[in-house]
Amino acid sequence: MPSTDTIAHMLTVIRNGIHAKKKTVSIYSSNMRKEIARILAEENFIINYKVIEKSFDDNPKFEKLEITLRYLEDNESFIRGLKRVSKPGKRIYVNSQNIPVVQNHLGIAIISTNKGVITDAIARKENIGGEYLCQIW
Repeated sequence: MPSTDTIAHMLTVIRNGIHAKKKTVSIYSSNMRKEIARILAEENFIINYKVIEKSFDDNPKFEKLEITLRYLEDNESFIRGLKRVSKPGKRIYVNSQNIPVVQNHLGIAIISTNKGVITDAIARKENIGGEYLCQIW
């Protein structure tokens, strides 16, 4: 069943994978999902991600995004929580002065700007705002 909110679906797949103690999770790929996975990898919330291109005889080729989740020594997930902030029904925009701090700087906010998808720290440093997509801590 197609999802109208692909970012929320991505976060739910990651959350469910963490609860099930899966090593990897996979979802259909999009440019926004790739950028969010890139940020999660850069911030060390996940180990890695890769894009897998598949095609079948009668179907056009499509891409899947495979995300390798990160766990601590006691088999506890490195990601404590994920929250979708801006939704298709209610978009949330912030300027650089109003970007909220996530979990007392222990988490990150992901913001879609005209310079691409970036973290809250980079948005504050470059003094730009945008759509407040989600929080990860």
